[in-house]
Amino acid sequence: MHTRNNTVIAITCFVIILAIAHSMHSQAANKSLQQYTRIVSLSPSITAMIQDLGCEHLLVGVTQYHPPLSRAIPIVGTITNPNSEAIIALQPDIILHSKEDSPTQKIDMLHHAGLRLYALPSADSFETICSNYRTIAGILNIKDYAIHKLSEYKKKRHALIHKINRSALILLSANPFIAVSRHSYISNIFADAGIDNTLYYSKTRYPIVQLEYLLAQKVGMIIVLNNDTLPDTIEKTKNIVHMPYDELYLYTPRHYCDSLQHVVTVLYGK
Repeated sequence: MHTRNNTVIAITCFVIILAIAHSMHSQAANKSLQQYTRIVSLSPSITAMIQDLGCEHLLVGVTQYHPPLSRAIPIVGTITNPNSEAIIALQPDIILHSKEDSPTQKIDMLHHAGLRLYALPSADSFETICSNYRTIAGILNIKDYAIHKLSEYKKKRHALIHKINRSALILLSANPFIAVSRHSYISNIFADAGIDNTLYYSKTRYPIVQLEYLLAQKVGMIIVLNNDTLPDTIEKTKNIVHMPYDELYLYTPRHYCDSLQHVVTVLYGK
């Protein structure tokens, strides 16, 4: 009889423990679904992705040079110099930033303030942009919605892709000559449009090159991402295509597709 009572007590305790564990799990799940209602974005690209996912209403702070917003959101400084005091005063649930910008963003001060931060990898291709998009959607608990949108963006990109059919050098500036290397997302956009960027040796994204280098390159064209006038020696010997940079955006998978559409239109007239 004594043994039976002990068994009953043990079973009862086990049931109670399971009930408590279930309750705690349910509370944690509910909290997960409701958390991050106050987000600070320290990157225009992250801001744009949050917008594209329909969650701009969760933003309580953004940096300057942000994408167009549907409402006034406090500015917390620039990408390279965010205002830590202003960010702390906003009491965000989470601060999203890019690893590319972290070295100049005084992240340590925000860590010491006990704030939650999440760093996304630098985006230099369509694939990494999509990966960051899915990560943000996971933080916002809307993964299924993101997967649906990404499916549409990938279809659009696939329809625009051209096989490599010509070589080119790409310039950001003509004074000084600042080129685009294959390490830049811009180079990836042009590769999708069928352009082989011949500047592959540089370890930096935007190296400075000399006039002699431009003249020596045996390329079909030089693409200039602004309206700068090039020296006559280049204008007379190379096929120059001007394509202002303000038509090219990284930001979201949608922006990447829109930029690719623009490049294809300029190069092929369609």
